[in-house]
Amino acid sequence: MIQKTVILFLLVFFVIAENAEGQIWPFRKRSQAQKATAEYNERKQQAGEGNLFNRLLTNDPNQTDLRDDHIWSSNSAGTSYQNSGNISFTSASRYGLTPGLEVQTWLGLDFWIPNIFVKREISRGDLWISSLHGVYSSWPGLKYADAKGGPFPADSLTGVPLTLAVRNQLIVSKPFFDVMDCNPHQPFLVLSGFLAIDYGMAFSDEKIYIEERHVITPRSRSYVGDGLVGTVGLRGDWRINPVLYGRGELRCLVGNFPSGMAIEQQSTVEYFPFLNLSLSGGYLLGMGSFGSNFLSLWPVVDISFYFGRKQGRKRGLFEQRMF
Repeated sequence: MIQKTVILFLLVFFVIAENAEGQIWPFRKRSQAQKATAEYNERKQQAGEGNLFNRLLTNDPNQTDLRDDHIWSSNSAGTSYQNSGNISFTSASRYGLTPGLEVQTWLGLDFWIPNIFVKREISRGDLWISSLHGVYSSWPGLKYADAKGGPFPADSLTGVPLTLAVRNQLIVSKPFFDVMDCNPHQPFLVLSGFLAIDYGMAFSDEKIYIEERHVITPRSRSYVGDGLVGTVGLRGDWRINPVLYGRGELRCLVGNFPSGMAIEQQSTVEYFPFLNLSLSGGYLLGMGSFGSNFLSLWPVVDISFYFGRKQGRKRGLFEQRMF
């Protein structure tokens, strides 16, 4: 018990972010200078004196509303811009706290598995490197399933253990740029690799059993607070055009579960009918020996709302941002 408490304390101490933004969107108020700049740009646009390349756009780069970081998914090494992010239902929702630091949560899982993660950029250049750290607990979902049944299949004769799991993940991404593109900051392709370790701890003596099935069973050790699960994966994010993105991921999970190893492959297409709204669709394929099934296929759908403005991703002298 003491050892588990020490591990938990060290994790919380490690992931606490420094220099968090004092004013959080959408409650942040604009300064008088920002208001004056916005009114000035509006008058210039009405007079047809905006951006020389496009008179309908502002000539103030800090007020450009077009987000250009959509290719950097939550599973890549890129982080959200400061005070920007997205709200999604079946994928990670993100918010940029400071340059190179973001907080994540999976809203679609929060009822069953409350979770919070922090991703911090370690370095960026030819290779982008980030680390992700977080905590989650399956206790609410297990408790509900034990009492009423439902989509989180579990069984117990002694009650539900109070569980907590921690995740530590290393992500490496390689961006590829189009030399003919007018925007040199954003790649058309990002390839990523990652290694994650999940460790589940139980703070009570109850035992619970999770039915054998794809997706849930490979993660059962961390869910029920009974040890380690390792995940290694490869990912690709492709900007097909400014409003269409293709994404694919192949991951292998290893742990002390019935098949000992499981492979998952997920592919989605993300479409932006509006600047700040996207619709995603695809599939998730699970492979591994769980009961009588070796293959399972599920549809994947998502809707995401993006907020915030773009900022310069280039860094100048001494690794500082140019903009």
